[in-house]
Amino acid sequence: MKEPDVLTMKTKPKNVNGRLQRIVSRCACEFYYVSHEEAESVSGQGAGWAQQQPYDSFTLMHHDLNVCTNSLQYAMLLDVVNNVVLHVEPERRRTLERRARMRFQLQLHQDQDPRQLIHKLQTQVRESLARLRRLEKEYYLKNRSMTGNDPAAMDELKSLDDQVNECKELVWSLGEELDAMVRAWREAGRVAAPAVRAAHAPPHRYNEICFKSARWRLTDADGQLGIADLLLTNFLYTKTSRSDDSVEHQLEVGYVRVKNLLPNEPFPEVLVPQEPSGRAPLARRAALRVFCRDRPPVGGIAVKEHFEVNIVPIKIGLTKKFFNTMLKFCFPERDPDSIEDGEEETEGTLKAGASSSSLVSTGSKKIKKKGKDSNSNFYVKRDKKDKDDVEKMKERAEKNKLFIYIKIPEVPVRVSYKGSKEKNLEDVRDLPLVLPTLEYHNVTWTWLDLLLATKSDTRRVILSQAIRQKLQLHRRAAAAPEPHEEDKARLLLGERTVAENKPQKKSTPSVFKFSKS
Repeated sequence: MKEPDVLTMKTKPKNVNGRLQRIVSRCACEFYYVSHEEAESVSGQGAGWAQQQPYDSFTLMHHDLNVCTNSLQYAMLLDVVNNVVLHVEPERRRTLERRARMRFQLQLHQDQDPRQLIHKLQTQVRESLARLRRLEKEYYLKNRSMTGNDPAAMDELKSLDDQVNECKELVWSLGEELDAMVRAWREAGRVAAPAVRAAHAPPHRYNEICFKSARWRLTDADGQLGIADLLLTNFLYTKTSRSDDSVEHQLEVGYVRVKNLLPNEPFPEVLVPQEPSGRAPLARRAALRVFCRDRPPVGGIAVKEHFEVNIVPIKIGLTKKFFNTMLKFCFPERDPDSIEDGEEETEGTLKAGASSSSLVSTGSKKIKKKGKDSNSNFYVKRDKKDKDDVEKMKERAEKNKLFIYIKIPEVPVRVSYKGSKEKNLEDVRDLPLVLPTLEYHNVTWTWLDLLLATKSDTRRVILSQAIRQKLQLHRRAAAAPEPHEEDKARLLLGERTVAENKPQKKSTPSVFKFSKS
């Protein structure tokens, strides 16, 4: 397979008016759309058989994809994926935002009865409707009584028309606000008394993204120095949206490899699968599988009902420098040093399970943030404006997610690690370890919090395993010393031959003389 010329693509970028820069090389792409419309049902067709309701689908297929980005371009790609590939209709988006804002308003006014607020809003809607009918009646009578082209009458008619339009817009906005408030009140009631939920609601949309091979080079800010090379093959991502606003995500990667491009690094390969030993056909093997089921948001917070990650046995060659660089690349607004400090001051309880390779967390973890703004070159600072409490609650809810159940099964790995100093206690090379099974229940985290929790729990178990492995190696070396030349000759020639050829040594007199009895 031919290596992509990502370096040429980066050093000789394609600029248009000095504004655009190519980050994806030229490639072929295929789109498939399937849209269904309501059709007249034919009587007697398929009687006795359960017919599945058809739903719309979209498929995006790439064969060879070569990407080269820095941190800011990576954030832009994420924004494109969220707002274009996972596009939501503007009207539906405004409706969802209005409902979310109304939920936060009800939470801020918990001391008041929501029914009083709803009744007050209903009264405003009725008064506005009565005023609209009165204005429409006046407009109708004025228009009917007009004779000729009287300028004063025309101005009065135009003024009535403007008042009617303004009143219609007011009625429309009040009606939408009333609808959002009623829905938020009903949703709060359902959360307080949850009903029995169906197993699976019927799907109404299916999205699929797949490509045969993808190579992604991560670079620094100016694009000259490479950070890492990522290779993915047989990538498949599916998103199934169901009628109850729940969503299922599935991700599968056939092969993944990460290379370290930082200078003077001891391990060139950061991540690569181990040689397969099973009997499964090569086409059925997947290096990574991710499954995530989302429930409808509760209180504006996204709910992850089930999140599971399955990984094949892998080899890891990691350094502290590379980890901090990648953390800065993916989360430019967070300082790696402050993340490390906040890791030690986390809240929550981590309880060891029945097995030594199982960890269960039942608490909520909060990471301590730095007070000052990040001075990263990739970080785009926002203007500090006064925001009301509803907007602050909305922003906080958009960042956090409620994870009901998280599971990451154990993974056999061979680890090589190098710390920040020349010699570190935790430095290991090609050490066989087992990443523990991680399970978390009912935690409210961001994606970064989940990453740090996984790192902390895994590091705790891996350190104990690494120390045990090192002690066993030292014991084996002490118990089985290297055989001497005489021992080798004795095994080959025999005891008598070795004794005859052995030179006689004079015995030195002892300092202590004992009388023979």
